[in-house]
Amino acid sequence: MMNFIQRNIFIQLRANKFHTNEHMEDMTNYKKQKIANIMKNMEDLPEGEVRLSNPILNKRLNKVMDDERHAIDTSIESLDLLRIIIANIDSIMNHCISIKGIIKLGNYLRTKGDKVDFVKIDTWLSKLHIQRIAQFQGSILIQLFNFEIDEIPFVRRIEKKAEKLTLQSLNMNLQDLQEDWHFKQSSTGFVQNNNKVLRRNLNHSLHYFNYAPIETISHFFLKFAHSLSEIEE
Repeated sequence: MMNFIQRNIFIQLRANKFHTNEHMEDMTNYKKQKIANIMKNMEDLPEGEVRLSNPILNKRLNKVMDDERHAIDTSIESLDLLRIIIANIDSIMNHCISIKGIIKLGNYLRTKGDKVDFVKIDTWLSKLHIQRIAQFQGSILIQLFNFEIDEIPFVRRIEKKAEKLTLQSLNMNLQDLQEDWHFKQSSTGFVQNNNKVLRRNLNHSLHYFNYAPIETISHFFLKFAHSLSEIEE
């Protein structure tokens, strides 16, 4: 269940981004400032890139996009929607759930959804093994932005933990997310790492493993290998 701050953040977001006739509840200046700070953190969070951590799936993604651009029945709107979903996955893997990215997905569905070929979308999501994490994104729109399930054809069922994980993301700040996972070599030759960052990366991966197992494992080991390659003495 959402607390007062969380509830009013999403009231404000729905009103500002989806033009609902909602108004925040009366509150103290302290709570207003707290909401403003969280909103700023959301805006400061970098957007995800259109890429997958697994090299095989990323190669497949590039082929999907290239083939579609040259297809007789090219659907640019479908490609754009796929890019938004992929960028949101990248953000989830690298930082946390991007509220900006979820809102972008919702706006695109409502403004261009009638031009999207959802048969193609389903095929691509299946090829890339990201059906469930796409469904996870759609579930956030349903649970927190009052979308109807009929507005999001790639959602077969609502992911129950989508709301909880999104609310947890509100508490993350950019400074924490940018803290590097580095290994360091001591004067005695032993390799040490930042256990706090290691635990956070591991817990983060476990949260999303069920939604995109291949991508989650690939991303974790990609970060691990990158950290090892930059051992500091």
